Amino acid sequence: MERSVQPEARLNDPNLPALALLMAPLGALPLVPAYAAMLTLAVGALVWAAALLAPLASPGQRLRLLPFALLAPTSLVALAQGQTTPFVLLAVAASLRAPPFWSGTLLGLTLFRPQLFPLLALVALFDRRRAAGLLCAVAVIALGSFALVGIDGMARYPHLLSITATELLPPELGLPPLVRRLVGGDDVMLNTALAVAAFLIGAFAVARGSSDHVTRTVRASIWSVLAAPHALLHDGIIPYPAVAARATTTRATWLWAASGVAVGVIQGVGIPIAAPWLLFLWAAERRAATRL
Repeated sequence: MERSVQPEARLNDPNLPALALLMAPLGALPLVPAYAAMLTLAVGALVWAAALLAPLASPGQRLRLLPFALLAPTSLVALAQGQTTPFVLLAVAASLRAPPFWSGTLLGLTLFRPQLFPLLALVALFDRRRAAGLLCAVAVIALGSFALVGIDGMARYPHLLSITATELLPPELGLPPLVRRLVGGDDVMLNTALAVAAFLIGAFAVARGSSDHVTRTVRASIWSVLAAPHALLHDGIIPYPAVAARATTTRATWLWAASGVAVGVIQGVGIPIAAPWLLFLWAAERRAATRL
């Protein structure tokens, strides 16, 4: 589906092999029915995620956020390209309301977007029951991947991830690609060092302050993208929990929703402003938490 939307792009597939098992029924269909089925499922996932995230916003602002969730450039790109990020967002949103073990299991499913997984997984490690669910989900995904491609195939998987992580495409959202763009570096060691530094900063930002699971998940939704060495426009739907949490008044709702749409459009044409916007979003969340 992504190839049909952008045939000129060089597409690597960093997804875990276990995802192929889930997508096999769609893969058996012709392109048009498969596209229609994937689009329907993805729209359903976005609507469901929006419903689960609604309690983060003030009651009077919830309906105002629904058009943003469905029609923001990040959402439209994810839907048009047949990306799995709507389902990852659904897993994150569902983890906010699920019992601890199942909450951790749902966070474990974010492993299907490996570049976003580390900081979202960190949220589960603060509670033993969530950590147990996380480990179960990771084990099932890992076993499915090994069963599909074998030990040799999985041994080559880190190399595939490293190729994807060093790509520097115009719509990159994270801090490591932004720094690389500014300093003009394309060295593997530089990329690794920036990714590690961004992860450590993100881990500190997630762990610091409130011990509430919802608050940590909201912060991780921002920093999982900021710290990612490779996150494209469709990954920009993952911070939607943070946008919902900032929808406290009509003015704030329009401010964050409208600015998010504008950032998505500008980022889409190759001007890297998403990372600063996400930092402002995180700073707003920190200020709100401090006032509580």
